[in-house]
Amino acid sequence: MINFFKKIGLFFVSLYMWYVMFNMAFIILVFNIILLFVSTPKVVFATVRSMLKFMFKLLFVKVEVEYPENFDFNQSYIIMPNHITFWDIPVICSVLPNYTFGIEADSHFSWPIYGFFIKKYGTLPINRKNMKASLRTFETAAANMKAKNASLLVFPEGHRSDDGKIQQFKKIPFWMAQSVKVPILPTGTSGLSELAPKGFFIHPCRVKVKYGTPVPVDEYINLKPEEAAEMVRQKVIALSEDDIVPEAEKIK
Repeated sequence: MINFFKKIGLFFVSLYMWYVMFNMAFIILVFNIILLFVSTPKVVFATVRSMLKFMFKLLFVKVEVEYPENFDFNQSYIIMPNHITFWDIPVICSVLPNYTFGIEADSHFSWPIYGFFIKKYGTLPINRKNMKASLRTFETAAANMKAKNASLLVFPEGHRSDDGKIQQFKKIPFWMAQSVKVPILPTGTSGLSELAPKGFFIHPCRVKVKYGTPVPVDEYINLKPEEAAEMVRQKVIALSEDDIVPEAEKIK
């Protein structure tokens, strides 16, 4: 009986959280689309970040962030986090260290409102099924980082994990990193699986984004892309406070 009432309570909590999230997402998108017509993406970035922080307060989700000592907030980075749930993106975007743009699946650009916003903001589309097109996207991203003095957010796994465990990192982001020659910022997330397990229910909880020590260019520039990918992957694993190592790797 107690479990029954707990589930009923969680149902209404989740209903509230989905309601707030969808309404706040709509407000954030519409407000910042309008803002993009009269201001710059850097201003919009700061506004979106602040509005997302407010949204998580309404959701009773405590988002913590940790930076390494002597972190340079003015440096451009290629920010590489693990990717567990749909909520990763708003959580990470609420605590990004500086002006950042991203790369998203080209299918997202056809979504109503959101697709228009990310296109106008400067997010780049990527066709994951076409290697040449993907390379062109990363070449454009490298040029944009230099021109705009911006950081780039890229999820090196390519897509969300199915089981909450970290996947292998794709090689292309590291090829791009070696081309643009900026530090890589390994980023570990914790608590996202607890916040939003698969399905309808959402659990208000503490989530954390932990930025690691940036990997300097000279530490990865001469590595093969797959070697750089595995090095950064191990750093991301160490930064997460969750158990994200696949069972098959624990056995080895």
